[in-house]
Amino acid sequence: MTDDWILTLNAGASSLKFAAYARHSDHQITSGQIAAIGPGARLHTDVGDITVAARNHTEAVQAALQFLDNQPLLNPLPSIVGHRIVHGGNLLATAEITPEIRQEIEAAATLAPLHNPPALSMIDAVHTLTNDVRQVACFDTTFHADNPSEATTLPIPKDLREKGIRRYGFHGLSYASLVRRFSSVTGTLLPKRVLAFHLGAGASLAAIVEGKGVATTMGFSPMDGLVMATRAGAMDAGVILHLIRSEGMGADQIDHLLNRESGLQALSGGNSDMKSLLASDDSAAKFAVSHYCYWASRHAGSMIAAMGGVDGLIFTGGIGEKAVPIRKKILNHLSWAGELPHWVIPADEEGEIAYDARLALSATP
Repeated sequence: MTDDWILTLNAGASSLKFAAYARHSDHQITSGQIAAIGPGARLHTDVGDITVAARNHTEAVQAALQFLDNQPLLNPLPSIVGHRIVHGGNLLATAEITPEIRQEIEAAATLAPLHNPPALSMIDAVHTLTNDVRQVACFDTTFHADNPSEATTLPIPKDLREKGIRRYGFHGLSYASLVRRFSSVTGTLLPKRVLAFHLGAGASLAAIVEGKGVATTMGFSPMDGLVMATRAGAMDAGVILHLIRSEGMGADQIDHLLNRESGLQALSGGNSDMKSLLASDDSAAKFAVSHYCYWASRHAGSMIAAMGGVDGLIFTGGIGEKAVPIRKKILNHLSWAGELPHWVIPADEEGEIAYDARLALSATP
């Protein structure tokens, strides 16, 4: 029986990844994912898949806790719950969730509309279901908080910059995990200048020098940078103005267009899944793949310039880890940089959440 354990919650727009970790080690006890939150929600675990009652994120938390309550190695409730929070806004470090911290997370919700609102639902659900269990917010923006001002400042009037309009960067938990685990996974020391590719449904790059982030492709929101599954990535502001003026589109319509109807899905004519795109002979699918790799490589050149060179590459995320043709295409595009060592390291955001939550509360019981 594990008396003291940590629950990690990683909420997406329609999914919930969860895992249980020992409080005083990196050992993962069990994990699972609730997909397609709604009438047809399914719980995926290493022992099989079942249909669960999870019409919303609150019910998804309850379903996860019920699954964990049936695990013979776990006490009914965790001692700590750690949450992945995509946008920390003004919060630059892992923090125990208080009413004030929750308010800050809510204030940043419009900056990450696909992720912060579900995370807030998780926080509230845990509070309702477990009452006194301590909760910790682990921010994707923290890893990039010390990027130089030149990398984070937007060239807009000062009064707007003072309202928090700047480049933040995301996927920070993934990048922090890569840095922390690099030597144990690869058996070698982390090179001085590393370019990390987090390629999944959401995608970004991070320039990392001596273990610290110095530049990244995502900016004010997770919409910026690389072409993604359904997000457009970097976009000329003139296009936004044109959509408003000539197409009569409002903010919500443009938000939906650029977050949910663009990227690979738009380029291929309706398919955002990289595995099936790679297997397709359709010309639009082939172009979507080519476009994806071209822009990932083009942004990579910018990141290499920010570091003044590069000593190695890391690939992670679902596409980065599993799509060998994508890695080969990107490496071919970057052949001008010389023969570079590269590594594939499985993403472990849940492990990083547990690590951060443990560290944040290490001074207290």
